[in-house]
Amino acid sequence: MLDFYLLPDEKNVPNYPEETGGNVIGQINQQTFERLKLKKIIPERFDYHSDFRWDKDLIKEIRKNIQKQAIPDSDVSPLLQMLDAAQTQDSGLIAYAD
Repeated sequence: MLDFYLLPDEKNVPNYPEETGGNVIGQINQQTFERLKLKKIIPERFDYHSDFRWDKDLIKEIRKNIQKQAIPDSDVSPLLQMLDAAQTQDSGLIAYAD
């Protein structure tokens, strides 16, 4: 499972999830992650098994990719909730693979 946390763009990447100072705001399993990549919503360069960071600009790009889809589906819904939370907090996201 990928666990997502809010992380402001100006903050350094913590080594451990506990150092983010926050709680998990969402999760995506491997099957959903891979389907989102196939749908061209999540850029191809991201790997499910590696920790990664999405800054505010990339979050905007992912939202545009979602808007290109005719109808949001069950794969997109949890991702969209996390993107909305990040946008509301004017923050980026960091994902940790467990």
